[in-house]
Amino acid sequence: MKRLALGLTLGMSLLAGCGEDPVVPSGGNTTTGSSVEVAQNITQNTTWTADKVYTLKQYIFVESGTLTIEAGTKVLGAEGSALIITRGAKLHAVGTKDKPIVFTSAAKEGERSAGDWGGVVLLGRARINAAGGQTSIEGFVSNSSDERTRYGGDDDTHDCGTLKYARIEFAGFQLAKDNELNGLTAGGCGSLTDIDYVQVHKGADDGVEMFGGTANLRHIVITQPDDDGLDYDLGYTGKVQYLVVQQNSTVGNRGIEASGNKSDNSAAPRSVPEIWNATFLGSNREVAASGTKQEGLVFNTGAGVKLRNSLVAYFPDLAVDVDGRASVALFEAGDLSITNTFFYANKGDTTSIPYAPNPVKDSSGNTTQADTSLLADGSVFKEPERFLADALQNQVVDPQLTAALDLRTPDFAPRTGSPALNPDNAAVPPTDGFFDTSARFVGAVGSDNWLAGWTAFPEN
Repeated sequence: MKRLALGLTLGMSLLAGCGEDPVVPSGGNTTTGSSVEVAQNITQNTTWTADKVYTLKQYIFVESGTLTIEAGTKVLGAEGSALIITRGAKLHAVGTKDKPIVFTSAAKEGERSAGDWGGVVLLGRARINAAGGQTSIEGFVSNSSDERTRYGGDDDTHDCGTLKYARIEFAGFQLAKDNELNGLTAGGCGSLTDIDYVQVHKGADDGVEMFGGTANLRHIVITQPDDDGLDYDLGYTGKVQYLVVQQNSTVGNRGIEASGNKSDNSAAPRSVPEIWNATFLGSNREVAASGTKQEGLVFNTGAGVKLRNSLVAYFPDLAVDVDGRASVALFEAGDLSITNTFFYANKGDTTSIPYAPNPVKDSSGNTTQADTSLLADGSVFKEPERFLADALQNQVVDPQLTAALDLRTPDFAPRTGSPALNPDNAAVPPTDGFFDTSARFVGAVGSDNWLAGWTAFPEN
């Protein structure tokens, strides 16, 4: 991954283009024709219009007011830049199917790559399970005293704003281990936040990471991330429906990485979102002999999930891993459950799912404990035994997707006659005002290909 310096310390070099003299309004931004270089934090209601292209020159904090971005607007991220919506502000970025908002790299087409810029960050006041109920978001060198990077609180309905029909491309970067920005980072966003029809493509870390909060996600597409597709931790309890994660063969780690609080695995709220109609796709590459493994769903440090009507396929190393006693305890309590879900060709297995042991090794590499994932009676938790129990209605079956492994023109819809389209294989989503109860199919896409028209899959 690229390691980028903080944009806050970047100097500005404001150059005229195309022979025009730059217009420098008060506030430090520079407008030349239809191009706007954004170098000033936002402290009042501001609108970015579709007739201009906006280039972020550094970390841009929306400190107060609402940043409105019109449908069809393009926002470019220069190296060291990111857009951060603080918990005192809101984002209103609403595109359309025909005119999505595009956040992408400022590099030339053909020269773009993951990690060119930092991505979009939303910070709110909903509950998280960090000590004290608040903390600073990842992705900043030294931020504990900077209120602009803080998130968390006690308002589970807090509104971080709206992000709809938008693409985030070539974003994310790592400052240090466990200190990264992702394509879309949300910390402590509440249930009034609206994140719908969003694609994150070729991010240098995770596609989307949810740090606590209750924000709901719908129609989310995460393609070719360098690390995990959906990462959640610190007590995330939102709802998700219609989620696609597609990894490629050279990078990419997990479809889901779910964590609790690493310092206190029992901290409340627990990380237990409810997810319906998701498609998680590995690259179908060879099993990794060394280096980064590519795994389907991993639950650790006291995280769980309620996963329904989903499919997990083509991960070369494993399908599901329940790692450690704290997450096994959630399984026993019903807060780590997977039902009405298809598994296929994970570690090449078309008849079962792989067992995922979590051994303890000493400094010499010798195994001192075969598996730390233990049930309350002391027996070992084995994924195939637990997740393929008849009562759960999970199956190991080919979902017959149209072009799921194609990286340039993928099609995640099942072919005609696929068992994924048989309503008898799917449960009825809850009637709670959020979930689409008509989604009686397995996976993210049924007969209506909702990805058409607004997504894109550029190589560079």
